[in-house]
Amino acid sequence: MSINKYNIDEENTKFSFKNYIKALRYLKKYKWQILLLFIIDTIVMGSNLLVIKQMQYILDNALGNTNYSIIYNSLLIMIVLVIVFITSDLIEKKYILKVNQNIVIDIKNDLFTHIQKLPFEYFDTRPHGKILVRLTEYAESVANLITSRLLTIVFLILNMSLTLVFMIITDSKLTLIVLAGVVILTLIMLATANKKRRYKMLINNKYSNYSAYKLETLRGIETTKVFNRENYNINIHNSLLNEFNNSRAKFLWLSNSGWYIGYIISHVTTVAISFVGAMFLYPSISIGTIIAMGEYANNFWEPIRTIFKIIDEFIEGMTNLERIIETIDEPITILDSKDAKEYNIKGNIKFENVDFSYLPDKKVLENINFEIKENEKIALVGETGSGKSTIANLICRFYEINKGNIKIDEINIKDIKLKSIRSQITIMQQEIFLFSKTIMDNLMYGNDKITKEEVIEICKNINLHNWIMKFPKGYDTILDENGSNLSDGEKQILCYARSIINKPKILILDEATSKIDTRTEKMLQKLTEKITENKTVIIIAHRLSTITKCDRIFFIKNKKVSEIGTHEELMNKKGDYYNLYTSQILERKD
Repeated sequence: MSINKYNIDEENTKFSFKNYIKALRYLKKYKWQILLLFIIDTIVMGSNLLVIKQMQYILDNALGNTNYSIIYNSLLIMIVLVIVFITSDLIEKKYILKVNQNIVIDIKNDLFTHIQKLPFEYFDTRPHGKILVRLTEYAESVANLITSRLLTIVFLILNMSLTLVFMIITDSKLTLIVLAGVVILTLIMLATANKKRRYKMLINNKYSNYSAYKLETLRGIETTKVFNRENYNINIHNSLLNEFNNSRAKFLWLSNSGWYIGYIISHVTTVAISFVGAMFLYPSISIGTIIAMGEYANNFWEPIRTIFKIIDEFIEGMTNLERIIETIDEPITILDSKDAKEYNIKGNIKFENVDFSYLPDKKVLENINFEIKENEKIALVGETGSGKSTIANLICRFYEINKGNIKIDEINIKDIKLKSIRSQITIMQQEIFLFSKTIMDNLMYGNDKITKEEVIEICKNINLHNWIMKFPKGYDTILDENGSNLSDGEKQILCYARSIINKPKILILDEATSKIDTRTEKMLQKLTEKITENKTVIIIAHRLSTITKCDRIFFIKNKKVSEIGTHEELMNKKGDYYNLYTSQILERKD
């Protein structure tokens, strides 16, 4: 999928009934509950139809003769049937709701599990609000589509079929009036179905845009206030909301028109039964038969009107299902190779003729070659956007390279299991993130083998224990979402500690100290020297004064490594590194 923004509609999907067949696999797990529902629904429908049959029997055989015995017995049977009907109906609704909720959980679990395995590229090209809406509203809509809506349609068709049998048995001529109305309504439904689907796709796109903008705005609320953009954002919000409402209005107008037509046809046919029966067929058929046929017609049309509504919901659910299937079918492009194995990393890294691009025909790295030795401490420097962070992401195999090889200890990273690579390599990224859990939970995040006692011991060794204990509940202090109750510097210190606590073989620090004061930065640098012994360390930094003691410095320029050497070597060379370093010295003096 190409890059998508909140104000760009997603590409419309093509209708395929195969998608619905795929979704039906969720029913397999609950086949016995569904079988029970069919049995219960048969009881519900049978008891209701038998009540009408008893009413016809009373009208034709008891009222004229004032046979109270027949009336009392029939009324008693009708009361029992009504009790059975109500009880069975309540049980049916309870079971449908239970199965439906279980399938909602199954779909959301499958979606979330699949999304966890998708590469960075998937999230780079989609607003997160458009992903979120698939995990929430769309998932619930699809669950309704394949459970309550499907079962309801099946039960209604079964109800109609049984009712039709009773109608034919009672009077076949009057039954033809009802069937004529069904044919007319079916033709109207078929004529409008495709247009409804197009409108529903439009609704989904506009709602997806609206959701994406809401999430983006909430995440950037501080920036909004700093730049006084509240009113401007409100106007964008209102515009997106109006687009959604306008698209929904078109769908509802067409949907309601169909419902009213169905309502009119059903009443016309019911009246026609009484008129034709009374004017042309009586007395060859009894009054009880005419009244019973009217009741049967009502029973027959009620599910048809309901089905007409459900078909609109079916169209809505299918468009949501297509987005769900689209997500589940999204290929997991970064996988373990067939022969991939667990491997105990030592720390040697090699790039061989590597090309990489985020977008087609726009290379970020081109034919790049370098080697980082085991336990070496190196720095990646260069202008903004030169590809330093990209190199770090490629080492962890967050993206797949276009050409060349990346090796760890002379083994192609594709032949090392992803879990093995990522459990032994830690990146402290520029965009830090803390979870709404305790400080201890955040420090232990990603390392399920470490104990709380070990975490505390490490924090003592890096002089962070006393600092953490100053928080209200120490290590048990609960952080707000993304640590919003901390300063940027405090968040960066915790993320820094988390990276170290993970005990990686290769540690990548991507601007790891950019948001802390100089004194704290120097303290953490000294601690890093101590803690990162016997580790390969890659430091990505814009402030070149922080990396002068590295074993080697790689300068990235024009998609390649243009210079490699120690600080002294590169300064003596008076090339790209020298120019950038001296310019920063002059800036600080100014």
